[in-house]
Amino acid sequence: MVLTGFFDTIMVGDLGHQQLAAAGVCNSIFFFVAIFPMGVTMAFSTIVGILQGKNKTSSYHILARDSFIVTLALSTLGGLGLWYCISHFHLFQQTDIVSALSIPYLTLVAWSLMPMLIFFFAKNLCDGFSFTLGGMVITLLALALNVFLNWIFIYGKLGSPAYGLNGAGYATIISRIFLAATMLFVLFKSSKIPITFTSFRKSFLESSRITFYKRIFTLGLPTGFQYFLEIAAFAGAAVLAGTLGSRESAAHNLAITLASLTYMFAGGISAGSSICVAKAYGNGNYTNVRNYGLQGHKIGLLVMLVFALIFLAFSTPLASLFTTDSEVIRMGANLLILAAIFQLGDGLQAVSVGLLRGIEDTVLPSFLIFIAYWVIAIPAGYYLSYSKNVPVIFQSVNGIWIGLSLGLTISAIALTYRFYYLLRSK
Repeated sequence: MVLTGFFDTIMVGDLGHQQLAAAGVCNSIFFFVAIFPMGVTMAFSTIVGILQGKNKTSSYHILARDSFIVTLALSTLGGLGLWYCISHFHLFQQTDIVSALSIPYLTLVAWSLMPMLIFFFAKNLCDGFSFTLGGMVITLLALALNVFLNWIFIYGKLGSPAYGLNGAGYATIISRIFLAATMLFVLFKSSKIPITFTSFRKSFLESSRITFYKRIFTLGLPTGFQYFLEIAAFAGAAVLAGTLGSRESAAHNLAITLASLTYMFAGGISAGSSICVAKAYGNGNYTNVRNYGLQGHKIGLLVMLVFALIFLAFSTPLASLFTTDSEVIRMGANLLILAAIFQLGDGLQAVSVGLLRGIEDTVLPSFLIFIAYWVIAIPAGYYLSYSKNVPVIFQSVNGIWIGLSLGLTISAIALTYRFYYLLRSK
């Protein structure tokens, strides 16, 4: 999913730094709205894992029904949120050119929200049954489709008009509809998933005394809030970078695209660890809960260490992938060095969030993430980016990233301590 944004950014970057800046701020706004419902759907896999641990197999189709209804409701609310952002785009204080490019592009991307969330609904249910291969294959196929459609619609190939930035929007809509349709097919047709389309359809007609709405919201709302707080901080950082200038915004966009790409590897380890922990937690095996936590943290730290070294060694070549503007490349390379510094903290935090979700601890972690990002990271980034009382290297867009690094590190330490603290008495 993040590779889609990665290739979108590279291909849009060929059009110019202003188009690159517009794509960055629009994607930040889109995920600012979309991340909360995406986070809620993460609860689906955790609940499946707990049900497996307790051997409550007869409730799977009811969980699928309730999860689908919640997904549609969240899609509607998210669509309204995006409509508000589009109609009040002036609130983001971008340059006139970037704003003119952004509004039609964001309007197109907004139509992809519902199919994207339906994809996550089906994918997270499959993940809960430890069938992750289907989701991986589908996302890779969608990635290839998106890149191909970008080539057609952005540059005007195979007889299509050259839509420029908007072409990436058309490609996104089509590829996300493909994601939703194929993932639903896998959910209902795979022999590895004990939910059939017939049982799912009939669940809407039966009046079961068992529902999962309360559990979905008890676990999913704090989870969605956690992801919202984090992505909102990075979206706020993108908007803040845009107020500094279009080149600063473009540099931030290329760096955050690469940092998001590496974060997803930690996110995958986090999701896998969460499912394993949820099953062990469901059957009361706290020794396995602790062991899965330790191994998840080890793998997460090792993977992110590799990415940190890559960012340090190849900061300028990586920045050059996105643009030929020498100033944007220079600023972007500096940001990648800062990104290298927070890779370990990013990985540790991602895994810890998943582990805590696996043991149904989401409320206090949400508060800790709020403190780390919105009391520490964003205010520190704002102060450094505009202050003249700090060294030049800490100013401008560098200051934003130093603030983010500080918040990530504090969040990682607090959440990791929380997981092992809760297991002391078990």
